[in-house]
Amino acid sequence: MKLYVTDLSPNSRRVLAVMHQLGLAGETEVQKFNLVEGQHRSEDFREINPNMKVPVLVDGDFKLWEANPIMIYMSDRQGAEEFCPSDSATRIEILRWISWEVQHFNRAIGDITWETVAKQFFNMGEPDAEKIKSGQENFRRFAAVLEEHLADRDFILGDKPTVADFAVGSHSALALYPQSQVPLLEFPKVLAWFQRLETLPAWAKTAPQAPAEAAE
Repeated sequence: MKLYVTDLSPNSRRVLAVMHQLGLAGETEVQKFNLVEGQHRSEDFREINPNMKVPVLVDGDFKLWEANPIMIYMSDRQGAEEFCPSDSATRIEILRWISWEVQHFNRAIGDITWETVAKQFFNMGEPDAEKIKSGQENFRRFAAVLEEHLADRDFILGDKPTVADFAVGSHSALALYPQSQVPLLEFPKVLAWFQRLETLPAWAKTAPQAPAEAAE
C-alpha cells in the first residue's frame, strides 16, 4: 500500500495513527507532501485524487481518498474487529460519530485554530476575533454532547480505543496547543480523553512537532 499524507495535519495524523495501530507500517509506503510548496497539485497526483488533497491511500489499483473511509478500509483489510467492529449495530455507531466529528466537533476546532494557530504559520494576517468567538460557541455546543457521552466511559465506544476515537480525536494536538483558544478547560472529560489519546503508542508516534503548521 501507499499512503499520501502531509506532516502536521490532523487528517493525515489519524490515518498514520491507524496504520501504526494495525501494524501496517512495515508494508505501507508513506509519501509526504509539502503543501506549502504545492507538491500535492501535480497532474500525476490529480489522477489519484481529483481533489488534490491528502490523505490518500492506494492499494494496488484501488485509490481511496478521505481520512475516515481510509481508516475503516485499513481496519477491515486487517480484520481488526476489536478496533473497528463490523457488526451492523456497532458499525452504525462508528459512522454516526465520525459523521458528527466532520460536520460539527472538529469543524468547530478547525474554525478556532485556523484563526489562532494556522494563520500565524501561513502569514495570513491577524486572527479574526468574531470568527474565533463563533467557533468557540459551536465548540461549546458540541463538546457538551461529547462531555456527557464520556461521563461513564474512557473512550467513545467504551473502555478501549477504536477507530471512532482516532476520528473524533484527530484534532487533539491543535486543541491542546496553548494558543489555540479552544475552551477545553470547560469540558474536563473531553480534555482528559484528549490527553488519554495522546498516551496511546500509535497516537504518540504521530504527534506533530509544531501544531501551528496543521492546517490542511
